[in-house]
Amino acid sequence: MTTRWIPTSAAVYGAIRSFHHANMQVFGTVTDLGEYSGHEHIMTEWGLPGADYPLVKVDSKDGIASYWIAVITKDDE
Repeated sequence: MTTRWIPTSAAVYGAIRSFHHANMQVFGTVTDLGEYSGHEHIMTEWGLPGADYPLVKVDSKDGIASYWIAVITKDDE
């Protein structure tokens, strides 16, 4: 399986996170406040318990956020 990230709006990301907030958990996170790269980078992937893949993520670089929805595809065999 492959995770492909599709860009979405802050409103769509916010609606998903708001509606499912009580059940969502962090699947992955990166926090670099600039001490390693010289640029701030904060990324968090969110998903539902028991899922194999995250559902949404927010990726902030130097204070500019982008929002993403995961599309899981079956790899060609």
